[in-house]
Amino acid sequence: MSESNTVPPLDIAFRVWGSIEKGPVVVLLHEGLGSITQWRDFPSQLHANTGLTVMAYDRSGYGRSAAGEPKYDADFMHREALKALPELLARLHISEPILIGHSDGGTIALIHAASPSNHPKALVTIAAHAYVEDIAVNQIKAATHRRSEIVKGLAQHHNDPENAFDRWANVWLSGDFQAFDIRSDNRGITCPVLVIQGDMDEYATKNMLPGIASSIENAESCLVSDCGHIVHKDQPDVLISEIKMFLHRNAIFGHI
Repeated sequence: MSESNTVPPLDIAFRVWGSIEKGPVVVLLHEGLGSITQWRDFPSQLHANTGLTVMAYDRSGYGRSAAGEPKYDADFMHREALKALPELLARLHISEPILIGHSDGGTIALIHAASPSNHPKALVTIAAHAYVEDIAVNQIKAATHRRSEIVKGLAQHHNDPENAFDRWANVWLSGDFQAFDIRSDNRGITCPVLVIQGDMDEYATKNMLPGIASSIENAESCLVSDCGHIVHKDQPDVLISEIKMFLHRNAIFGHI
């Protein structure tokens, strides 16, 4: 694994397992309160099991990246998907990204892939959100009552855990965001897609999995047993196995 690097002039922190110069690159997009370090050993295990180069990065205002916007507007995921991510990929010369996104990161990956300007080689979503469900809103409301505890836990991973938490919670609970729904836009996705969700996801009902998969032509889906929202923590071996089989079914192989 490389040390943390920063993409100038974006001031975006990233790490690479393998070599970006070798073939397609897995790009990991973290959750709404996530960061590179919160992926745990998932990137290194994915690299070892697939032979593919893996790159994880901290979005602006997360982890060790530069401070981001003090607050999010309802279109924040569209800006990440259609402006920030393409610029990052261009700066790193990644032309064949395999996008793997968790939660909000999965949603950003879907939005990115649905744009005709972008051409990912494949896409895996893990506990993504294609629309707003009451269960997610209620969980986030409950999290605001534990703000101090959560922020304390985030401090080891983020330069500014207070802002990371506040802008995430505030936008998800805002009135403007309740109409968020990208299912019709997902029709524009043409790359192979695997949609994954845990059967005990605290932030989504079981309707979300088929809701996403049915909005994308020929998408595959996988409901992981005995698993909550953070699949790479609850069932890492199952997750890596499902991703590896999906990639092999689509003739995507690594180089180690």
